[in-house]
Amino acid sequence: MPDAVQHKKSAKIIAAEERLEQAKRALRDAKQAENRQQRKIADRQKIILGATLLNLAERDERFSRVIDELLKRLTREQDVKAFRDHGFATPRPTNDQNPATEDGVHTGA
Repeated sequence: MPDAVQHKKSAKIIAAEERLEQAKRALRDAKQAENRQQRKIADRQKIILGATLLNLAERDERFSRVIDELLKRLTREQDVKAFRDHGFATPRPTNDQNPATEDGVHTGA
């Protein structure tokens, strides 16, 4: 009998182990929440940069060419399809919005 008593966990140990498991779950959940927040911030930054690039392409042909080059470098089929199958067209400046000539010299407009 003394052997069985020694191997049996006390209520204190069981309660402490339960608290430890709860703390581990809370830590895991906190890390996951932080990772989700970081991904959300990174995604927002990408959206802002993309929108800025598209906006600039409407006014400056250099940025339109950058978009064209970026599109050529897409390698994943799902990425290519996202642009090809949904009618994406690279924004181009209208003549009255473009302050530069073909060779990039500023015209003063």
